[in-house]
Amino acid sequence: MMRKLFVALLVGAVAVGMTAPAFAADLQFTGAYRVRFQFDNALPCFDRTPDDPAVAGTECDGHDFQTRFRPRFTVETDGGVRGVLWLEIGDVRFGDIPSGGDAGADGTNVETKWAYIDFPLPATPIRLRAGIQDIFTSKALVIDEDFSGLSLYGKLGEINAKGWWVRGNTTVSVDSQGKGARDLWGIDLNVSPMKDLNLNVYLMYDHDMESTVAGKAATGVWVGAAAAGKLQNIRWDLDFVYGSKETTVVGVDKVGYGVDGGIGTSLPGTPLDLEFRGWFFTGDEGNGGDNEGFPVPIEGSGGHEPGTQVWGGGGVIDIDSPADSPENTWGFGVIARWTATPALRLTGNVHYIGTVETGTAASPSRVGDTGGLFGVDAVGTEVGVRADYTIHRGLVFTLTVGHLFLGDDTSESGVSFDDVTKVAGVLNYGF
Repeated sequence: MMRKLFVALLVGAVAVGMTAPAFAADLQFTGAYRVRFQFDNALPCFDRTPDDPAVAGTECDGHDFQTRFRPRFTVETDGGVRGVLWLEIGDVRFGDIPSGGDAGADGTNVETKWAYIDFPLPATPIRLRAGIQDIFTSKALVIDEDFSGLSLYGKLGEINAKGWWVRGNTTVSVDSQGKGARDLWGIDLNVSPMKDLNLNVYLMYDHDMESTVAGKAATGVWVGAAAAGKLQNIRWDLDFVYGSKETTVVGVDKVGYGVDGGIGTSLPGTPLDLEFRGWFFTGDEGNGGDNEGFPVPIEGSGGHEPGTQVWGGGGVIDIDSPADSPENTWGFGVIARWTATPALRLTGNVHYIGTVETGTAASPSRVGDTGGLFGVDAVGTEVGVRADYTIHRGLVFTLTVGHLFLGDDTSESGVSFDDVTKVAGVLNYGF
């Protein structure tokens, strides 16, 4: 009986499909499942000021298990009109009641990553994207985040161009006239004048009603230039970025710059790849007047991630890190990648992280966006290893271990930090 019912339903569905008007649209469904675990030692205390009374007695070891699913739906018509919806169910922490990780698995855990319409403007090479979308600049040194807004992009002759207006993060209410909003405008231009050479320039303007100066919007400007290329078996990249942002103090701005670059090569006849990387971002001299530290538009956005696992690291495994901002740091290191088998890839890295300015006793310089590092000469040396193993097509297990050896002077108010260790694993299935 049940079999006959299914057959009847199938015949009915086919009949309806044959009589319904055709809709010339393609639907694509992709996504990624992720299960992640992390064990860390000393990270919670390193990420906050150790002499803060609220941190007294804090357990400095931790562990975290969580899961996440990101389904993505894309609909496109023959006319090139595209609609994208990208959702996220997670991060659901095991045993956490609000996120749904407790018994019963009920929680508030569905988020919207992207939701936009993308279509060509008639008689132009330009497309318009409207809605929630990603906005980023080279290497995410200025910004890499999802926003609500509009963007125009396309190829103008030999130049790939993109311009955008988006509403940034705000903690104040935005009324019907937009008062209290934080507006970001930007333009990004890319060109390849020859094979294996790419040049990039970008400009971003910040009109910030969230952080006002004397009741008026705080403004900021960032200008960046980047180049990347390949010469025979040697690849290289170099970025420069300058930023200026008004602070909440009248007459005091935060003005700084940064440089990031690297050079790498795959050794001929071997499965080994070596890459040397370095960076330099200004810090505050602590001598009054303007703050010379490199300004970050939105902290937590645009992590400086030169392959490290603890300081600024994350990448594929997306671990929360204490250094989303590269302010007042310089560093140099090497990354080695070994393709052991077609299914197994091993990576190791060693980086030394120093500070540019210590500031003064009365005004010690901040290091990155950590809660506790101010006025130190250096951060320390980090060592990390990583293994990526493809179990089946689309199914990859990643295991990383990182240890940050802190410098002798890495302390706050005479209270020293302990070295930081992270062990994290991710089982990821993408389709």
